[in-house]
Amino acid sequence: MKGKLIRLFLVDGKPNGLRTLEISNMTIHSTIFPRTQIDMFAKRDSANKPGVYLLLGTDVSDAEQLVLYVGEGDPVLPRLKSHSNNKDFWTEAIVFSSKDGYLTKTQIQYLEAELYSLAKEAFRVKLDNSQCPTKPNISEVDAAEVSQFLEGIKLILASLRYDFLEPRALTDSDQTHITRIFELKNKNALGKMAIMDDKYVVLKGSTAVLENRRSIPNAIAKLRKDLIETGIMVNNGDGVYTFAQDATFNSPSYAAAAIVAGAANGQKIWKYGNRSLRDIEQETLISQ
Repeated sequence: MKGKLIRLFLVDGKPNGLRTLEISNMTIHSTIFPRTQIDMFAKRDSANKPGVYLLLGTDVSDAEQLVLYVGEGDPVLPRLKSHSNNKDFWTEAIVFSSKDGYLTKTQIQYLEAELYSLAKEAFRVKLDNSQCPTKPNISEVDAAEVSQFLEGIKLILASLRYDFLEPRALTDSDQTHITRIFELKNKNALGKMAIMDDKYVVLKGSTAVLENRRSIPNAIAKLRKDLIETGIMVNNGDGVYTFAQDATFNSPSYAAAAIVAGAANGQKIWKYGNRSLRDIEQETLISQ
């Protein structure tokens, strides 16, 4: 396994204040700050560099819905100042720039378009962009450089526990290393789940209950709605939803909830033989 070193610096000593992140041996520089500290960000070198940025907040009509705006600026500060006046939803900004300052206008426009496209295809957030950013034509060399920069952005976001760029559906998942397939039976539905790359993956062909429970939490109802709208769960008219593709979830409980159409404790109800996921985790710890 090849390790990565990410350096996190709390500028004002507060975990939720202005922070910077850098990846060892990469030129990418990330600055994260709450909206209330845009004045602090304005004093930093990265504010006057070209870059791409993400504005994050929640939907005013649905506190459980994450909203994202993807933008770019050369430099970024004037654009962020503008958004502080005309966009109310965002409470946090993440700015990506280059430590050596070498990011061209065309490159940041390309990055903006790529980030927007990934977020739209992942279908995990509500996008606030009124228009789809246009991807410019760039040279082969620039494309290679931007690709490396984009991988750095993905790594930083993943380390911050943001998954809105990760596709829900896996179209080319490598299942050769699966050692266990867990099952969940509920009414006429049968779900199958594997743990792949630390993600809980409901496998293609699994089925889910058709009707939501009356007590279903809003977040689970929205999750199922998203799975249906993206074509991951399809109704073939046989009394259940069928997973048309492998689908990733951040927890076994969310994976289970999507199948049973209500709140569920995935640690208990996913079974491998007669043992639950919790039982197997405990056995693994004891054997260490």
